[in-house]
Order: sequence, then C-alpha cells, then structure tokens
Amino acid sequence: MKELYSPAVISGLLKKYELAPLKKLGQNFLKDGHIVEKIAQAAVEEGGAVLEVGPGLGVLTSALAERAARVAAIELDGGMVRVLGETLAEYGNVQVLHQDILKTDLAAVGREIFGGKPFCVVGNLPYYITSKCLLHVMESGAPVERFTAMVQKEVADRLAAREGEKEYGALSASLAYYGRTEKLFGVSRGCFLPEPDVDSAVIQLRPQICFPVERAAYARVVRGLFSMRRKTVLNNMKSALGLRGEQAQAALAAAGISPAARAETLSPEDFARLAGVLG
Repeated sequence: MKELYSPAVISGLLKKYELAPLKKLGQNFLKDGHIVEKIAQAAVEEGGAVLEVGPGLGVLTSALAERAARVAAIELDGGMVRVLGETLAEYGNVQVLHQDILKTDLAAVGREIFGGKPFCVVGNLPYYITSKCLLHVMESGAPVERFTAMVQKEVADRLAAREGEKEYGALSASLAYYGRTEKLFGVSRGCFLPEPDVDSAVIQLRPQICFPVERAAYARVVRGLFSMRRKTVLNNMKSALGLRGEQAQAALAAAGISPAARAETLSPEDFARLAGVLG
C-alpha cells in the first residue's frame, strides 16, 4: 500500500477499523512523506535489519520495509495490529509482534528474527516511556547498532545535552553510559495527524564500549550527584550517598574532580571514574 502518510488514507483506515488514536499510547501518525523517508534513512542502512517500536498504522514500517532486508515491528495496541495485517500485507520481509516493548526479551527477538546478527531500533516514543524504552533496549544485551527515536523536542534536548549545557542532567548522564546521543533534526507538530500539543525531534543513540564500571554503580553516582543541582558534588556525596566528609574528599581527589564542582559540569567519564573509585 502506497502513501500511508496521506491524511485521507490515515483517516480512512481509522474509520474502517473503528479506531481512535489513543493519546496515552502517543498515537499521532506522520502525514509528511519527506519526514518518513528521512527517519527511515537515518534508522537503517540499505539491506539492513531493523526493529520498530510502535508501528501504529505502518506509515514508517512500510518505508523501512522498502529499505531493509528484515523488519520486526512490536505493537502493543491490538487494534493497530489488525490494521497492520492490511497495510503491510504486501511486504514479505516484515514480522509484526503483538507485545509490550518494555516486557519484550529483545535478545531473544534478535536471535529468532535476525539470526543473532546486529540490528537497528527505531520508534516514535510516547513521553511516558521514552527513558524507560531507551534504557530497556540498551540494557537488553541485544546486538543493537543504533537506536533512532522520535521524541518530544524538550526530551530530545535533554537526552542529547552535553556537560555544561542547561539541559544536561541525570537523564543525559545516565544514558551516556551506553553511548552518546545526537539530535538529528526537528519535526513540527504539523507533521502529525492528529496534531499533538508539542513539537518533536529525532535523536539517535549509537552504543559504544561501556565504561569499566558496573551500570548500577554508575547510575547510583549520577542520581546522587544530581539529587540537588544547586549543591556541590561534595555536599551531594555526603547527603545523597551517605559518605563522611573525609571519605567524599578522598574519592573526589582520586577521581580528579573538584569538591566545589556541580554535577552539571561533570562529563560521563567523570561519573565513571568516581563510580570506579567508590566501587
């Protein structure tokens, strides 16, 4: 089926299957073919393998199917799964899974559908699962090459922020454990049907070799040092991490971090060094 992004086609499918977009699932459908193609090109190489989170009506899925050798699409909404049976019928390289992405064993999906080979992940993520979904994918143990996601613009700014920037915070630093997140391009609210209340942006996380510290230790340090942004790292180590003054001073010195610094000025490497010192 061609031009699934057409407003007439979108409205027609919703009417035919007696469906209404569910705001709680972030069901806003792309109606801009140019944006659909840009996301598909960013998400996966020609002939690659890709897993889509929340395909909805299959607007992006069809573009991915034209580009990739193999596509898996995980959809929570049973109504949308019925629609996908029609909109993706012509594509023999697509497999739709009626599942909750947050409860899906992605490593198992990778083995079963992609033969254990590396694959890409892409999705239009609702606000309420953005960070959970990103972390679930990164922590899955699956051989993910990159995760391309469309999210609210404000969330994209936070996810892609670097140390020293206003938007940099615990979310930015936590995700940086797995790799750096880049903001690729913005997507106006007018590109969707129905039109949401906010603009969006497309981000991409490319996994890199993790720091030589346990994820839990790294996350604990990030949460602790960002617990009160106006406090110095020394004060937060004492109040949030429960360290005595001399313990905190010694750990910071060993990690090469000034006690007077604030968390928003620390790089992911700084957090990793400190986590390594604290053990």
